[in-house]
Amino acid sequence: MAADATTSCRQDEDAPSLHRRPTLSHQLSKSQREAIGRLRITMGKARPMDTEAQSRTEFKTNLGLAMRTGLGVLIASAFVTKASGEHTPARPNIWVCFPEWYILGGINFIAVACVFAAGRNIGATLREVFQQKLGVFLAFAYNAVLFHCFQPRLFYSDAEVQAAVHDGTLVRITTSFSGTPYYVNNGDVLTVLPFMMAFNAFILLLPFEAGTKKFSMVNNLIFALTVVSPNDYSDPAKLKDAANGLYTSPMIVKNLFIYMWLGLIGAFLSFLVVWVPYPIFAIRKLQTQTLSAADTIHDLLHLVVDAYCFKKKNVEHMHFLRTKIKRKFELATLQKDAMTSLLNDAWWEQILGLAPLLGFQKTITKPYIELYASLLDTLRAMNQALQLEHYDRLHTSFMAALQQEVCSVQFRAIALLREISLDVHANHTDLQLSQLHALQTEMEALLLRFQATQSKLFLTMHPTPSDVEGNIPLNLFLFGLQSLCAAMAEFPAKVRNETHHTPSRMLNFIKRSFWSFVDPRKLTPARFQIAFKVWLALLLSSLLAVYVFGFSSTAPTTIAYVMGNQIGGSFGISLFRAVGVVAGVIVPSIALFFVCTYSGEYTAVMLVLRNLFFFVWTTASMYVKWKGGLDSYAGLVSAFIAAGILLPDDICPAPGSLSSYANVVQMTLGVLLIVSIELLFWPESAYKLLRRNVQMHLGLCRVAFSTLVEHTLLCDGASDLSQLAAVKTALQTTAPSCLNDQRILLKEALFEPRLWRPAFSQPKYTAIVEGCQRLLTNTTILLQLVEWFLRRHASLASCDLPLELGPSIHETFETLDTLFGERFQFADADQTALFVQMKEAFQLADKQGSGYVDASDVKVLLLHVFEQSGVLPMDAVDEYVADFIEIVNQDKSGKVSLDEFMRALENGLLLEVEVLPTQSSAHLLSATALQEISIDGSPLLTPTSRLPEYFLDDGVRRAHDILDVETFSLLHAADAMRQSYAAWLLQDDRYKGLALEELLLLNSLVSGMSGIAHNLALLEETVVQP
Repeated sequence: MAADATTSCRQDEDAPSLHRRPTLSHQLSKSQREAIGRLRITMGKARPMDTEAQSRTEFKTNLGLAMRTGLGVLIASAFVTKASGEHTPARPNIWVCFPEWYILGGINFIAVACVFAAGRNIGATLREVFQQKLGVFLAFAYNAVLFHCFQPRLFYSDAEVQAAVHDGTLVRITTSFSGTPYYVNNGDVLTVLPFMMAFNAFILLLPFEAGTKKFSMVNNLIFALTVVSPNDYSDPAKLKDAANGLYTSPMIVKNLFIYMWLGLIGAFLSFLVVWVPYPIFAIRKLQTQTLSAADTIHDLLHLVVDAYCFKKKNVEHMHFLRTKIKRKFELATLQKDAMTSLLNDAWWEQILGLAPLLGFQKTITKPYIELYASLLDTLRAMNQALQLEHYDRLHTSFMAALQQEVCSVQFRAIALLREISLDVHANHTDLQLSQLHALQTEMEALLLRFQATQSKLFLTMHPTPSDVEGNIPLNLFLFGLQSLCAAMAEFPAKVRNETHHTPSRMLNFIKRSFWSFVDPRKLTPARFQIAFKVWLALLLSSLLAVYVFGFSSTAPTTIAYVMGNQIGGSFGISLFRAVGVVAGVIVPSIALFFVCTYSGEYTAVMLVLRNLFFFVWTTASMYVKWKGGLDSYAGLVSAFIAAGILLPDDICPAPGSLSSYANVVQMTLGVLLIVSIELLFWPESAYKLLRRNVQMHLGLCRVAFSTLVEHTLLCDGASDLSQLAAVKTALQTTAPSCLNDQRILLKEALFEPRLWRPAFSQPKYTAIVEGCQRLLTNTTILLQLVEWFLRRHASLASCDLPLELGPSIHETFETLDTLFGERFQFADADQTALFVQMKEAFQLADKQGSGYVDASDVKVLLLHVFEQSGVLPMDAVDEYVADFIEIVNQDKSGKVSLDEFMRALENGLLLEVEVLPTQSSAHLLSATALQEISIDGSPLLTPTSRLPEYFLDDGVRRAHDILDVETFSLLHAADAMRQSYAAWLLQDDRYKGLALEELLLLNSLVSGMSGIAHNLALLEETVVQP
């Protein structure tokens, strides 16, 4: 009975019905009906729409960081407290918190140091503190030895002063900026100045960090210019009182030691406030990012697999999906950058001993971040396959057979990644992954199923070369999935190969740091040039400080803070330095004036109002810094400048004091010196450096392409392993560094003076930088192909592969190298487009790719001209060919080179077709020539034959511009390569004799080369735009 019922049900199923709606099983393929499923309705991760916006969260975070710095400078203001009693030479005690013999002043340096040492977390703050204190200590140690050995001259009587003035040793400056006369001891200045500048040169040439260089030079300038002055530190109109014993060498060294501690106190305050009201650990922030890394990869992988395997139309037509994928990749890249930055901060917290308490180990976390970056690059390759897929009939059939296996691999891969994440966050150094074997088994089964399905479908569907060409992205997709699994499989070995013993790692770090100081490769010509420019600017500003500004170190310290600390010159940072100076001087000066004027004798009220404004201004300025953007440096400058204005040595300066105005003038002078020297000595503009950097990046990609494809994959893997290692280093280290420099230069180029240069197009060069990033991604895919190729011990037995795209790619690389070279540095868009059109026209004519246009090529070109004109040549085309070569070929070799071709076009070479009306056909048969080659404005080129005069009145001339090329030849070559490869694969059923590895490799190689060709053509198109 059961069997009969079953038979009856099947008969009912098979019987046609006009009244029953088709069930889901009728809409699925056979392979899909074999996979059954069950629907589960559950609750996943919440996605409420009323959550707080990311911008608001960032605002609160940045405001909290700024308020911490505001608290730090408020505490620093407490140190600027004078002792009770009057200041007399007998009792020079000025400050409550410092010894009575301290006379240098500058207590506000505590607040300045607090501002400079502020970081986003404990690790970043500790790094800033270390660099700042190392710089201050180097300057103190050097100047302590200098002034211990050298005593600046003191004058004990008026007669001694007059004698020094008479013999020129002591010079009275009466035309100072402040209007107050002061003295300069030329002997002391000429003695101290060489030592001061020698220290600056030493710091500039050695590979110190930027923070260390900055603070060492700043404090060296402050120490030297202050101590060498023969004037009283509190009243520059008077000479030093030699009788009180406060200006002797031992006392000077003690004062320098106290000043060094001022910076140490400020840095400690900055370190203190990062703990209040709760500590901000970089390790905790990093762990939050790494814990969510697996979810990020999962979301991206799910989106790409779902779109590729289950959607039915091109991603270009799925607008929301395309936008979502793009946004997910942007967020994933930002997460990678954040983890990389936090890893450095976490290292400083590890030095502090916080790593064991917070469960952190860098030697495990760093490889995990590198794994995340590798998986992200692989997902970009899979996304490229998604972008190239057109969902033709082969794709539908393949997906019907493979989508369940792909989903199974996706599930196993995410399970393995989550297992890796758990082991990493548990600090396991010996990872035993239980999910690895299952993933490898599933992946091998997918590849075998793919090969079997391909053989079956090719036999039953009889695909055309166009079908095979459309199915090439599937191979790239599967290769990306396989690379994803391979990267995770290699992760345990990478972790085990790391040195986890902390003392050994510390010893290696010390060795590397030491050798970096004695490595001659660090002393590059560029370093010497930058050092000389900064050194010269410091020398000139120091002389101005001595002879114009009364030994004020404001101008030279401005240069030390700004110049030589970033790639691309100092124009942008100088501009924002000036903005920060104006904001930090004018507004606080006005506020201090009103507070001091209307507080009267109520000192407590004045202090409360001043400190309130000080807190608010510092918080606002530091918020501008922490929010990032182009103006972040202006916020930092405004904060530390305001500290010097609002915390003077005198609580309320005299109403007529020019100190604030003098600060603005001196800092502006420093900025002008920076700009002048940048323009006069080796003027390497950011615009020029950006173009050179792009040129370098293209060169790296070109060498990588040649090594990976032409010397490895197409040579059956017979390549030097050292060359492959160099290419891997270039693609994983040098090229990403170039991209980072390009982003910096892209911002800096906005602010440099244009003068005679063309206007800088920010959108154009942004598109170029994005194109370089895509080109690097394509080249990285080729690197992954080679590594997989060598790892699988595969071979390419086929030597007749129709992969002839290499010469066209190299030709485009050469074109781009020329366009980013010196020749087109100041060319406008029309000139650039003309050059590109000339090269494209020549490549279109050069059918054989020999670099010369011979008679056969010219014949094809001229026949194409007739075809476009809609007429047939009535004379022998060979005569026109001979005329063309005679006119264009200057060296009479019978072949036209690229230079000759371009020279003829520059001279105005123009092809015209004389189209005669139908009534003149009888006369046409007896005409001696139909084609006329006429030249506009060139006496060098003349036609060899013309039509009779009676044809000129009846005929119509149609000009044909040789430069009228429709598209880039590289794209034509890429299309031809894919078509030739597809035909080659189907010829004699060649695909049956190819191993799985070889088939996957070839298809992925074709797809990767096509991606490089597409991005090069896009770059070429972007360059010619205005």
